[in-house]
Parts: sequence; structure tokens; C-alpha cells
Amino acid sequence: MASFNRPCNGAALAEAITMFIRPPDDFTQARRQLTKFLLGYSLTESYYAFMLARKAYPFIAKANIVPGTALPRTEHRHQRTAFVILLEQPLPRALIRHFRVRKSNRVTPQNLAGLCPGVTADNFDPLTLRPSEPDSKALLRRLMPIDYAVLAEPQAAQGPITLSHVHVKIERLTDNAIRELAAELGYIERRLFERGEDYADALEAKYYEYYGFPGNASGRKSAAAMAAQMLGKTGMRFTVLLANQDDCRITILDEGETITQYMVMRLDREGEEQLHQAAAAAGVEDLGAYTLATDERGSAIVIYRVDFVRAAPARGRGRSDADRLLRQPWLEIAREWVVKVPTVDQDNLDDALDTLFDLDRGHLDALPEELPITWARRRSPLTSG
Repeated sequence: MASFNRPCNGAALAEAITMFIRPPDDFTQARRQLTKFLLGYSLTESYYAFMLARKAYPFIAKANIVPGTALPRTEHRHQRTAFVILLEQPLPRALIRHFRVRKSNRVTPQNLAGLCPGVTADNFDPLTLRPSEPDSKALLRRLMPIDYAVLAEPQAAQGPITLSHVHVKIERLTDNAIRELAAELGYIERRLFERGEDYADALEAKYYEYYGFPGNASGRKSAAAMAAQMLGKTGMRFTVLLANQDDCRITILDEGETITQYMVMRLDREGEEQLHQAAAAAGVEDLGAYTLATDERGSAIVIYRVDFVRAAPARGRGRSDADRLLRQPWLEIAREWVVKVPTVDQDNLDDALDTLFDLDRGHLDALPEELPITWARRRSPLTSG
């Protein structure tokens, strides 16, 4: 076991301090900025849009937080969608046949005029479009409703990350993707249908659950899962960010073992008690920064973050009891937070919202970004038994 009582010379101390004060690299900064943008665009603004339309928000039940426990059955038009792929290095040439990135969908004023009618981009330089820049965020806001993905990557190995392509299709046979994962995990020998169609259907549902989606996933969710699967074999850092209209979640996939999701949740009494305890421990006196609204019952509406890890049936090889394992959950809750509500771009919201919500949160920037809770995790298989 490592010891923390060893003498530390000046050079070692300086290196240790640098680890904590070193600014984030370009990829990490871009991921943070894109995540924060989507929290505002796809969650905060969507919730306000539901309220303005006097529509009940489709909150996810606490018991259905873990993907695979319930199937979404409808799309909600007030929920804003997004699909962004962020790469630390340029897309490997071996994947270009699966990721449609061509001259015709590169981010240029001429291409945007054809791909995105109504987008005015005559005054921007694509090489300056970094995800953290205001111009990039304004353009992202116009690109998000368009089908398929937006790609952000460096133009050269050591170059800055820019918004490079729009309307990026992920093209791969679903059966091949499922077969590859099933073989890696030991659920099949070679062929997807070697044990019949019912078994293959069960593997398909678990494929999507493996990547944080319900078993009936399709469209962008299927594309996001395949993108993460293929990029995960490259050895480079990447992030896939997806927001959908059916489950009203933001899902974030990367090269690690954790799946992160954000969603708007209504806290019950237990959740509110835990939020108050976490705030007190962090020295936060006013929970206004962590509350989107309070509903007619007095319940706090918050942005909830949950990290999932893959359960034992989704790890390793050797499946003598495969049928039983395919009936078990493949994801478990590892950590939970209530997230500080991001500042909303009021220029992109109806003026009527100013009479419903206090959107000025600039003076709260010094507060922690997240407050840890243990709410739904108590019901998760990770902590049972």
C-alpha cells in the first residue's frame, strides 16, 4: 500500500502542486464546455419550454432511472435533441467508412447553406470554431435540431479541437455490432443467430443496455452506441454526447467504464433531505442554484446526474448460464449528484419565461458544480445484499 508519510523534496512537491493547478487540456476543456452547453440547451431550456406550453414534464420515475428498467414509448416535441461526437485526435482513417465525413458535410458557410437552411454563417472562420467560443455555441444551437451528429475534432494531430463536420452518419450493420460485443463477452461462439432468433433478440436488447439505452433503442441511440463501440477500440480519448426526445436524458459515453447520464428529476422527501445534507456539508446555504423550480406540491425540480458501471453479466467471458445473465440488469448505479443549474441563454427563450423563472445565476458561480447524494442507488443492485 502506498505511504503518504514519505519525505517530499522540493522538485516532487512542485510536481505534485502542478498536477492540481495545471489547466485542463484542450480535449478536457472542450468536453466540459459541451456538457455544460447541453445541460442548458437540452435540459434547462427544455424544461422551461414544457412549462411555457403548460405541458406536464415527463419526469422519469425513480425506479426507472437505470436503463433497461422501462421502455420509452413516445417522443416529446418540447425536448431539445443533440448528438455530438468529440475526438482528441483526428478520426482514424480506418473508421472513415463508418463515419460519413466528407467535403460536402464539412463545416463551411457554403455547406451549411445547403445542409442547414436558415443558418447564417457567412461571417465565421471554421478554424476558429472551438467548442468553448460563443460563436461555436451559437452555431451549435442551430445545428442540434438537424439529423445525425456534429463532429468536433482537431484538424491535425496536435491542433486545436474545432467543429469540423455536420450531418455525420454512423454507418454499420446492427447485427455486426451486436455480434462483436456478444462474442467479446462470451455469449456466442461465432454467429449471432447460433442459438436462434429469441436469443439474438435478447442480445440486441442487452447491447443497447450496455451503452446506457433501453432495449428498443434505434436511430440516434443506435448510432451513438455504435460510435462509442468503434471509437473505444482506437485507444484514443473520445466523448459521445446524446440527448433524445423520448427518455429526456443526456447520455455521455467515452473510452472509460462509466456511463454518465443527466436528467431533470422531481425529488421526493428523501431526495430533498439528502440534498440539504449535501449542501450543509459543502457550506451551501441557498439551494436556489441547484433548483430549476418548485412544483405545485412544493417538490424541488433539479438536474440529476448519475454514473453507471457495468454489472457482472456485462463483464468478462465464459457464460455457462447465459440465459439467466441476459435476464439480469447489466448496469448499476455507482454515484449520484444534484447539479448546479447552468445559466440559460435568455436570448433564445420566450420573453414570457422571465415572469416564470429567475434565470440570473451569475453571482452563484463560486458554488460547487455538483452536490453528491445517495438516492436511487439504495435500490440499485450495486448496493443490495
